[in-house]
Amino acid sequence: MAGGPSTEYEVSINSGKNVFREIDRKKFEPSWAVLSKHSELKINGKKARFPEDLAGYDIVFNAMHGQFGEDGQVQAIFERVGIPFTGSGSVASSLAMDKWASFGIFKKAGLRVAPSQLLASSKTKLGKNLGWPVVLKPRNGGSSVGVEIVKSEKDLEKAVRRVFKFDSEVVAESFVAGREFTCGVLEINGKLKALPVVEIRPKPKYKFFDYEAKYKTGATDEIVPAEIDTKLASEIQSASLKAHRALKASVYSRSDFMWDGKKLFILELNTLPGMTKISLLPKAARAAKISFPKLIEIIIQSSLRK
Repeated sequence: MAGGPSTEYEVSINSGKNVFREIDRKKFEPSWAVLSKHSELKINGKKARFPEDLAGYDIVFNAMHGQFGEDGQVQAIFERVGIPFTGSGSVASSLAMDKWASFGIFKKAGLRVAPSQLLASSKTKLGKNLGWPVVLKPRNGGSSVGVEIVKSEKDLEKAVRRVFKFDSEVVAESFVAGREFTCGVLEINGKLKALPVVEIRPKPKYKFFDYEAKYKTGATDEIVPAEIDTKLASEIQSASLKAHRALKASVYSRSDFMWDGKKLFILELNTLPGMTKISLLPKAARAAKISFPKLIEIIIQSSLRK
């Protein structure tokens, strides 16, 4: 199932189509379900009732990203009516999407996060401990939609107003300069495994790994395995496993980090990483000698064990 009412509708459709195309039809009999931006469901092109007409399937492969699909809302609906689905449950999904709540959990788990502050309005004053530049993010969101980097006080209020268009609360955090990494976690036969670390290097025209840099082919160099020493790779993999367990995520996730040359900072955990042709989790799985059809199979099998 792909689509949904979020700003990540198109990415979700691409993820879903890729899964539907690549799934091993010797092992599975897939149907193609699309939830429109207005929450109208079609299964194999025919109008269907949501969620009732999904109840006859063994499992729903959830390829929806962003709000509703990834933030615990659809998971709660499936849990309530007893429809099996892939990935994390409603509580973990909600916590991971909530940047402010997840920061608190990460800190309690011993992971390092940048100094941050929750803004309830565009008039909220920033604490001096944040320094400049600051990163502004919708409290709930994904794919870097609405994210802004602000370099000075004079640009702050307008930037905050822009970000408030995406959510009712905004998280401000200190900008961490350095190298960006991501690391996937996958449950295989009941055991969690950290996949090879990926380094993310957006091309010079991009200020950071924003929506276009994420999804435009050739916009970013993604090096997997990352060209780093084994100590740093091990630290990133360990932090990814710790974040996954701290949020009580299930089946698979992908955590993003910044490394300033000395310290590692966690940015967020994604409970439904992209499954498009250029997505990071499938690339990391491929580096671990897990083909895309096999990755789909592992996700389904692990989800059915939940």
